[in-house]
Amino acid sequence: MLAPSSSEEQGRGPQQVPQHTMAKKRATMISRILVSSFLPLLFLGSHDLMASPAPSVFQGGKEKAKALVFEANRQPLEKAWEYLPRIEDLEISEDSLMKSLREAAKETGPVGKLVAARALLNLDEDGTQSKRAVEIVGPLLDAQQKLEVRKAAAAMLGTPDLGPTARKLARSGLLAILKDDTEDQGLRILTARSLHFVGRAEQIDYSRRVLLDFLRSKNRELKIDGALALAEIGDMISARAVLEEIEEEPTAKGRMARSYLRLEQQASEHDRAIRRLQQRLLAKRMQTGGTGQNSGRFELLYRLYELIQRYHMDAKELDDTVMVEDAAKGMMKALDRFSSYMTSDSYRAFAFDLGRLYGGIGAFVNIQRGIFQITRPIYSGPAYKKGLMSGDQILKVGTWSTTDKELDDIIKHLKGEPGTPVTISVYRAGWPEPRDITLERKMIQVPSVSSLLLPGNIGYCEIQTFASDTGREVEKNLLEMQKKGAKGFVIDLRNNTGGYMSQAQAICDLFLPKGKLIVSTKSTIGRDERYLSRRDEVFKDVPIIVLTNQNSASASEIVTGCLKDHKRATIVGVQTYGKGSVQNLFRIPGYLGERLEDLNRNRRWDEGEPFKDVNKNGKFDPGPRARITISYYYLPSGRRLHKMLDSKGKVGNPDYGVKPDVVVKAKTLEAKDLWKNSIIADLLTEGKFKEYVKQHLNAETRDKFLKLAISDEGKWESYPGFEEYYKSLDTLLSKDDVRRWVRIAVRDKVADFRGKAWPGGRIFGDYQEDVQLQGAISVLLKKLDEDATKIAAYQSIWKYAPKKKSEKVGKKG
Repeated sequence: MLAPSSSEEQGRGPQQVPQHTMAKKRATMISRILVSSFLPLLFLGSHDLMASPAPSVFQGGKEKAKALVFEANRQPLEKAWEYLPRIEDLEISEDSLMKSLREAAKETGPVGKLVAARALLNLDEDGTQSKRAVEIVGPLLDAQQKLEVRKAAAAMLGTPDLGPTARKLARSGLLAILKDDTEDQGLRILTARSLHFVGRAEQIDYSRRVLLDFLRSKNRELKIDGALALAEIGDMISARAVLEEIEEEPTAKGRMARSYLRLEQQASEHDRAIRRLQQRLLAKRMQTGGTGQNSGRFELLYRLYELIQRYHMDAKELDDTVMVEDAAKGMMKALDRFSSYMTSDSYRAFAFDLGRLYGGIGAFVNIQRGIFQITRPIYSGPAYKKGLMSGDQILKVGTWSTTDKELDDIIKHLKGEPGTPVTISVYRAGWPEPRDITLERKMIQVPSVSSLLLPGNIGYCEIQTFASDTGREVEKNLLEMQKKGAKGFVIDLRNNTGGYMSQAQAICDLFLPKGKLIVSTKSTIGRDERYLSRRDEVFKDVPIIVLTNQNSASASEIVTGCLKDHKRATIVGVQTYGKGSVQNLFRIPGYLGERLEDLNRNRRWDEGEPFKDVNKNGKFDPGPRARITISYYYLPSGRRLHKMLDSKGKVGNPDYGVKPDVVVKAKTLEAKDLWKNSIIADLLTEGKFKEYVKQHLNAETRDKFLKLAISDEGKWESYPGFEEYYKSLDTLLSKDDVRRWVRIAVRDKVADFRGKAWPGGRIFGDYQEDVQLQGAISVLLKKLDEDATKIAAYQSIWKYAPKKKSEKVGKKG
C-alpha cells in the first residue's frame, strides 16, 4: 500500500481562473485579509525597516506607482498594506502598472517588495505575474531578513492561485524552513499553512502533520496559532477544541476563532437542510415511481425499493438508511478494488481510533482473488510463533466471516487491546478442513530492512516495508556490506506491499543519477506529478538484482519498474501484484458530521465526551466518507502499473505491474505431496520441532547450531540425536522433510543469539532452501563472470536450474 496519499481532502475543489480584473480582486480578498489582519497578530518587534529614497520628481501613473511603493517601504509593515488599494486604483493600464511595480521592487527595501509583489498578485488575471511575484518574495525568506518580513513572505507564498512554475518556486523555500526545527516556530506555522495551499500531495500531508504537532505544544500561543492555521486549511475537526477554548476571549484571535466556528456551524446547518431536502425528494421519487430527472439512471433502484416495500416479509422493519448505505457500498465497489464507501461508523473507527494503542497478530496481509490471506508473518509476532505461514487463508475472525469484506474492516477485527485473545479460522492447502487458532494480540514492531552478506560476496538486503526512514536504512545496510566486500546486491522486495512513496524515491536515488524520472502520476484532481531522482547515485556501476513475487505491490513496484526501465537492475522472480493507484478520502456534501467537545484535547472523540447528537441516535457521527481512486502511477516508459479489472474480474492489461527479466517461481509442494502440510501443521501445533531444539541446544552445541542455521548442507546426520528423535515422531514424513523444519526451528532460536532476525522468514531469505533467492544469486554472479555452482558453500545445496529460453541476463553492471 502506498502510505502518503491517504489524507482527507478538506473541501478543496479545483481552482477557477477569474475572467476579469474585478473578479480577480474579489478572488484574492481572503489573501489580502490574511496579510493585513492575521499577520499583525504574530508580528511583534521593531519597525525600523530598510528604506529606499524616493525620486525627487514623479511624472505620470507609472511614477506614482513607484512613489507609493517607496512610501510604503518607509512604513511599519501593518501600515504598509494600506497602500495596496491606492496602487491598484491608479488610472493607468494594467500592463504599465505591473511593469512599474516590477521595476519598483528591484529598487525598494523588503516592505516595499512585499507590497509590490502583493499588488502584482492581486492584479494578476491569467497567472503570468505570479512567477515574478514569487521571485520578488522568495529571497525575503532568508534568515538575514527581519522576522516579520520573513513571516509576511511565507504567508504570501501560500497564495492558492499561483501558477505551476510559481508554485514550484514557492515550495522550495517553504520546505526549507518547515524542515528546520531551529527556525522560529511562528514562522513555521505560517510556512506550513502556505505549503498546504501550494504543495504537492505528500507535502500537503506533511504540512498538516506539522500543524497538528503544534496543537500539542506547551506554548499556548503556538497552540492557538496552529489551530487557526488548521482551521484556515479546512481541518476543523482537529482545530475545533482549541478554537472553542478561545472563542470568548476579547482578542483578535478569539474573534477569528468565533468566525471559523460560526462558519462551520452555518455550513453544517446548510448541509443538513440540503440532506433533508434530498431525502424528501428521494421519498417523493420512490412514491411516484422515479419520475424525477434522475429516473433514467436510478430507476432500477427505485423499482427495487418499491418491490421490497410491497412484497418483502419484513418490509416494515427494514432500515432505509442501511439499504441506501449498502447500495452506496456496491456502487463504490463497482469502481475498482480500492475505492469504497465508509459509513459514519466505519470512518469513526478509522479516523478517531488512529492514535490508540492497538495489538495485532503480527502479519502482513492482503486480499488475493477475493480471499483474505497472510502474505508474510512478522518474525516477532504471535502469528509466526503459532506456526502461521505465507499463503495461509484467514476465513473468519471469531464468528465473523472475512469473505467479501473490505481489507480495512478485516484488519480492524483482527486488532484489539494488547494481551487480548482472538480466534481465527485458518485454511492451508493440504489441510482437510479449516482450523481454529487462538492468538494473543501483541504490540507489533514492524521491521523495515534486514541484510546479510552471502557466500560469493553477495550483499542480500530484504526490504519488508517502506517505512518513514527505509531509504536511509537501506543505504546504511548496503554500505556496511560493501565495506565487508560485497560486489553486488540482491534487493528482495517479495511480499513487500508498499508504504511511503517518499521512501521509494529515496531508494531509487541510491542507484540513479540526479534528474532521472522515477515515476509520474495522472490525476483527476490537482496537477499531474513527476518524481525525479534528487541526488547523484551512491552505488554507481554496482550490479543490482531486484527479487519480486506476486505480493510485491505499490511502492515496491515503483522501485522495481523504475530500475528496470532505466536498465539499472535485472528483475528476477515473478510478475508483481499491480497496485499503482492512489486513494483520497472525501467528505460527502450534505452529510457532514456532528460537533464534539474534545475534553482531553486529543483531537478525536472518546467515550464520555459531549457532542451535538443531531440525529438523536445516541452516538457520535463524524459523517461518512468516500474513498475514491484519484490517480494512477506511470513508469518512466509511460506504462501504467495498475492492474485493471472489468466487472467480471477479467484483467484488461496483462502487462500490469512489473514482469521479471528472469522468471523464477517459488518452490511449492506438488499436488501429490499436499498431504504433508496437514502433518507438518500438527507437529508445529504440538511444538515437536521446538521440542527437539530445546532438548539439544545448550552451551556446548550453541556454535554447532549457529552453523546449522546458516547451512546444514542438506544433511540430517549433522543434527545430534536426530535418528532417535525422528523415530519418536512416528511420522510418514521423510527424514529430509523433518530436517527442513527442525532447521527452521533452529534458525528461530539462534536468532536470539545473533541479536536480530534472519532476513525473510522460514524459507524466504534462506539461500539454502529459497530457490528464488538462488536464482537471483546465480544471475548476479553471472554478471560478475562467476558460477554459483563452483562456490563451495553452494555446491551441496544448490537447487536452482535456469531455463535457458526464459533467462535474459543484462550486461555487467
